[in-house]
Amino acid sequence: MLMVVLGAGASYDSIPALWRKPVYESRPPLANELFEPRDMFSKTMLQVGRSILPIVPLLQNLPVGRTVEQVLEELQAEAADYPERHRQLAAVRYYLHVMLWTCVHGWNHLAKGVTNYKALLDQIERWRKPDDQVCLVTFNYDRMLEEALPGVGVEISDLPDYISNDKYKLLKLHGSVDWERSVDTPIPGIEKLNSWQTVHEVINRFPDLKISERFQIVKDPYPMSKLHNVALFPAIAIPVQSKRRFECPPEHLTALQEFIPKTTKLLMIGWSATENHFLKLLQECIHHPLRVMTVSGSVDGAKESVANLKKARLYIDVPIESSNGFTGFIVNREGDGFLSS
Repeated sequence: MLMVVLGAGASYDSIPALWRKPVYESRPPLANELFEPRDMFSKTMLQVGRSILPIVPLLQNLPVGRTVEQVLEELQAEAADYPERHRQLAAVRYYLHVMLWTCVHGWNHLAKGVTNYKALLDQIERWRKPDDQVCLVTFNYDRMLEEALPGVGVEISDLPDYISNDKYKLLKLHGSVDWERSVDTPIPGIEKLNSWQTVHEVINRFPDLKISERFQIVKDPYPMSKLHNVALFPAIAIPVQSKRRFECPPEHLTALQEFIPKTTKLLMIGWSATENHFLKLLQECIHHPLRVMTVSGSVDGAKESVANLKKARLYIDVPIESSNGFTGFIVNREGDGFLSS
């Protein structure tokens, strides 16, 4: 069975017409670009409010060798004795929700319906045997995969649809721009607040709020704020280096755990294999040789992904490494041999 794992590099290089072209403002960011001083990003920071602004310099001016994930993990650890960090990290979640929603909306406008995600699913379907299942795992928050899946007969309109199809399952382990968790703690006067006022109130009260574990898709997600006078909180994982939990419904995790032992081929696109929580699941559940193909935008990136898999003590055959990016992988049909075997 085939598992496809997609990271930020996949969405970054998802429009073939813009391959290697410097489209800056609305290109989906890589992890270290999440807080760049783009006009769109800066506008979103101001909308989210003052809580996020004190930590932005730490996330924009990274020393050599440091990552956004490392900085956010340190800030998260400091929340134990500095409550303001809780508010700042709640603001980060709202920022990621709004910024990525608006960013990818602009990116889709440039795509005009043509994306590498749709071509990828078509190439997989070309070689998929009738009884084979495909598990798509993404660490991205955007909805590009959901928008590509109708091409292979999968429509997603509610959370059960992600895992109910017999051919394709989509697992978004770090959440999604249109997923929410309800705030169980009542917000006084919420009925009088507009969307952004509600967001600011949730951020300000965040250390004292109880956030439910119930996931739901928001039909009008920009910005998510309240539903029937119940405040909503983005179901988006903070991008820290050592993820300790996934941000998805428990039924989705069960589907993942059931699929992993059946995985014989692993295709990695724009993913550097640094999600230790996920790698541990693979290590615990796969006890047979695994065929691997990794797709990166550079030779070093492809080799790093394979090295990280080996560090996780996965038993892999001789890996296939592609360094031409998502677009090169698609337009050169580099995956045909891997997918057909």
